[in-house]
Amino acid sequence: MILITGGNGYVATHIIRQLAVKNEQVRALVRNEAQFEKVRRLGAIPLKGDVTDIASLRIALAGVDQVIHLAAVNRNRGASTMQAINAQGTINLVDAAKEAGVKQIVNVVGLGADAKKPYPLAQTQGVGVDYLIRSGVPYTVLEASVIFGQGDEFINTLAGLARIPPVMIVPGDGKSKFQPIAVQDVATCTIRSLGNPAALNKRLQICGAEVLTLENIIDAILAELKLKRLKVHMPVGILKVAVLVMDKTLPKPPITPSLLAQLGVDNVATTATANTTESVFGVKAQNLRNGISYVRDMTLGTLIKRSFGAASYR
Repeated sequence: MILITGGNGYVATHIIRQLAVKNEQVRALVRNEAQFEKVRRLGAIPLKGDVTDIASLRIALAGVDQVIHLAAVNRNRGASTMQAINAQGTINLVDAAKEAGVKQIVNVVGLGADAKKPYPLAQTQGVGVDYLIRSGVPYTVLEASVIFGQGDEFINTLAGLARIPPVMIVPGDGKSKFQPIAVQDVATCTIRSLGNPAALNKRLQICGAEVLTLENIIDAILAELKLKRLKVHMPVGILKVAVLVMDKTLPKPPITPSLLAQLGVDNVATTATANTTESVFGVKAQNLRNGISYVRDMTLGTLIKRSFGAASYR
């Protein structure tokens, strides 16, 4: 039996679909019973629970052999904070899994998760990763670069913003490097981590095959949309004010302060051989330019509706 935390999330959806094809028994931990039917249609057993609720974790982990830990947030909203979910939530899960005798935890985090970094998302995920590695529970940590695919947030948000004529705002100098990886490839690598000796008790980086700057990514989106825009480079310091206001006022802002901060930081494999997508998992990563036709369906209206909690990318 496999338990997936964050069972209603973007990556979880693709993992559950792939596991269903393999006829694996899967439980999906979700926070709201309204999500149960969606999880069932995907092929998993839904369980109401939360990584902040240790009692629900103990119930969910009964009879579980492996855990795919995906639950994470990128902003603070009420009691749902990065510290509570990404850091303490992972600690809670690891303790409960150890108690239940779980044989492996696969934790998917952002590339560069590090408890010593000044960025809240990377820092809180790093705290959880460190605790998992020290716990004695067999583990695999997968650090993923920017994830793209139908229904993603990052690429779709940029596509929605690109619909606003006549300019396209580029945060900073646009030279930050990324190594985007398709969500299907992330799902495959995650599943191939399960019971894989080459991945056991290791921290591995999974990234796409090409390194692109933020401006390269924006150019690819504009090309896919067949749009011409005047690109205006905006200092991150100036953008911080607008992003902070959106974070405080919108249910689902298009960009959060923590994500804006990390847009100025390279998000690529640390060495030429560190990207294990193909070398360990045998996945030939899809190029971003060949996999973003879905942005044609993204409209400014959808972006606005989603920001106000009235629509979803997926």
